[in-house]
Amino acid sequence: MRTQKIVLLDGTGAGDDDLLPVLDILMDELHRSGATIQTFPLRGLTLGSCIGCFGCWIKTPGICVEPDAGRKIAQAIVQSDMTILFTPVTFGGYSSAIKNIQERFIPLALPDFEMYHGEVHHQPRYARHSRLVSIGVQRQSNDAAANLFKLLVGRNALNFHASSYAAEVVVNTATPEHLHQQLHTALVRHDTLPTSQVAKSLLSATTASSKSVAVMDGPGRALLIIGSPKVKTPSNSGILGSYVLEQLQQRGWTTESLTLRGNLLRGEGQTELLAAVDRADLMLLAFPLYIDSLPFLMMKFLEAIAPHLLTHSQERPKRLAAITNNGFPEAHHNAPALAICQQFAADTGMVWLGGLALGAGEVLIGGQPIVGAPQAERPPILHVIQALDIASATLAKGQTIPTEVNQLLAKTPIPLVPFGLWRWLFIRLAHQYWRQEAADNQVSEEALFAQPYAEV
Repeated sequence: MRTQKIVLLDGTGAGDDDLLPVLDILMDELHRSGATIQTFPLRGLTLGSCIGCFGCWIKTPGICVEPDAGRKIAQAIVQSDMTILFTPVTFGGYSSAIKNIQERFIPLALPDFEMYHGEVHHQPRYARHSRLVSIGVQRQSNDAAANLFKLLVGRNALNFHASSYAAEVVVNTATPEHLHQQLHTALVRHDTLPTSQVAKSLLSATTASSKSVAVMDGPGRALLIIGSPKVKTPSNSGILGSYVLEQLQQRGWTTESLTLRGNLLRGEGQTELLAAVDRADLMLLAFPLYIDSLPFLMMKFLEAIAPHLLTHSQERPKRLAAITNNGFPEAHHNAPALAICQQFAADTGMVWLGGLALGAGEVLIGGQPIVGAPQAERPPILHVIQALDIASATLAKGQTIPTEVNQLLAKTPIPLVPFGLWRWLFIRLAHQYWRQEAADNQVSEEALFAQPYAEV
C-alpha cells in the first residue's frame, strides 16, 4: 500500500508561539496515520511575493519566475496527497504568511477558464489534485470569523480543484483531548463546497448594514490604500480608488493616497503609514482579488495597523470601505475578501460602510481612466461609473454604501446581452488573449500546458 504524502505549511509568525502546542497535536495526529510529512515553516523562509506578472503562464508556464523556495513548495504540493494550511485566523482569513505562499500557487492553474460548479474558474494544470485541509487557530472563540474562514477555504478548494477539503477552526486554550478530537476529525472529514449562492449571500451581507450610521457633520479626511502589487503600469485598483477619492475631494474632503510597498510596513515607513491612518476619518481599501482574498501586502497591512488601532484611542470611530475587482466575469468571487475587511472593522472598532465588488476588472478597466479612455478599447462601463458615483456620494456623508451599487456592478456590461452569453464571450476572448500573450513571448500553445512538477 502506497504511503500517503502530506505537505504542511506552517503560517504562524513571530508572535504566535502560544499557537504551537496546537501544531504539535496536529503533527501527532499526522504521525499516527503513518504518512510521510513534509513541513515548511514559512516564517523561516525568504519568499518573494506574487506581483501579478503572469510570467508563470506566458513566459515559463507552470513555474513562477521568482527562483526561491516557492518553487520547491509548489512542486511538493503537486506531488502530495494532502496539503495542510496551519494558520492563526486573521480577521476570518489566513495569516499574511499563508497568503504570500498561497499566491505563489498560481502556476498550478492554467490561464484558460471553464465553467466549474456553475461559475467561472481557471482550468487546473494537473490531472491529479491534492486534498486541502486548513486548520485555523483562534485565541478567543469568534463564530463569525470562524465561519468566514471555513467558507474561504471552500472557495480555495473550488479554485484549485481540490479532490476534497475540510476546514476546521480550533481555540488554542481548548483541552488537548478536545483538540485531538477536532483535528483528527478534520483530517478525514469531507466538507461541502460553498456554491455561488453562498458567495452571493455573503456579498450581500458585506453591503447591507443592520444599524444606521450617523451622517458626518462635514467633510472629513480620506485615506486611500492601494493594495495592487503591480507597479510598472497603472493598476485597476488604483484607478477605481482614485476615482472615488476625486469625487470626495470635489465634495470638500481632504484626501491622501498610498500604494502599499514593503518599505511601508517596517521602520520609518510604517511610522509614516500609521500617522496617515491616524489622520484619516475614512479609510478606503482598493485591491485586486488574489486567491479568493486580499493580496499578501494588504493582509500584512491589516495585521500591522490592527494593534495600533486597538491601542490608540480615537476622537471618533474611523470609517472603513473597500473596493475590489477580480479576473472572473462574476462579481461574487469577491465576497470573502470584502467579508474579511468587514471582520477587520469589527475587530478593530471601525465603522464598516460596505464594499464594492467588480468582476472582469481587467476587461472593463484595463488600466485606463474611468472617464476619457477610448471606448473601442473596452466594453461600456456606464454602469461602473454610476455605481462609483452613488458610492462616492454616500461615503461623502459617512454613510453605508447602498446595495444597489453592487447590483449595478454585477450587471452585464454589454447592453441587451444576457449574462450567460457575456460569460461565454469572456471565456472565449480570454482563450485568445492568453495565446497571443504567450506567442509574444515565444511560447507555443502546447507549452502553455506544461506540467513541470508532474511525477515521472
